[in-house]
Amino acid sequence: MDFLKRWEPKKEYSKNRHPLRPRLDEAIRIINIQMQRLDQRGSRIKEYDRILFEKVVYYYRNRDVQRAKIYAQELIEVRKLAKLITMSRLALEQIAVRLGTVKEYGDVAANVAPALMAMKGIYGGITEMMPEADQSMSKLGDLLDGLMVDACQYSSGTGNPSFATEEGEKILDQAASMAEMRLSKSLPEIPKMTSEKVALQRRDAQREGEREKL
Repeated sequence: MDFLKRWEPKKEYSKNRHPLRPRLDEAIRIINIQMQRLDQRGSRIKEYDRILFEKVVYYYRNRDVQRAKIYAQELIEVRKLAKLITMSRLALEQIAVRLGTVKEYGDVAANVAPALMAMKGIYGGITEMMPEADQSMSKLGDLLDGLMVDACQYSSGTGNPSFATEEGEKILDQAASMAEMRLSKSLPEIPKMTSEKVALQRRDAQREGEREKL
């Protein structure tokens, strides 16, 4: 992604500065739209999760272990997607908070640089889940990159790539931890079948079949 290039304070940039606040407002507007889209996708995934979970429970109760395992595996993959959606949504929320801080208190580099790095971490996941978001996410990245260019050109300090990377990783780590915690509280645990339980269920099923023959 071109907009995720490292900034170079010594490079000669254009002298034309664009107003800061409108660009921040536009970036926050794009973020809010993407969060709404992720919420909608998350609701659909949650409903699909419910359907799959009910199938897992149904087949376990009816001793159809093979089918139960098939649906359980599908449920695991769905929950990975649910975690990615929730994590991406939380990361965007934190990015929006940082941009709001810039609007109120300034200090562009300290807040926009980590936001730009966090964008790098979630861009691929969001656009893979929602290809229609690619254009908006690219525009958001360009806005953040432009803000960093201005920060490096006009502020007395310069961007610190190491700081930006560390803070960006913190945003993603916090979002991932919060996503894990929220999902663990809101989604029922997938039944775990040990080999011993599977063997007992197979034995019971065989006995039941023998009784039916009699």
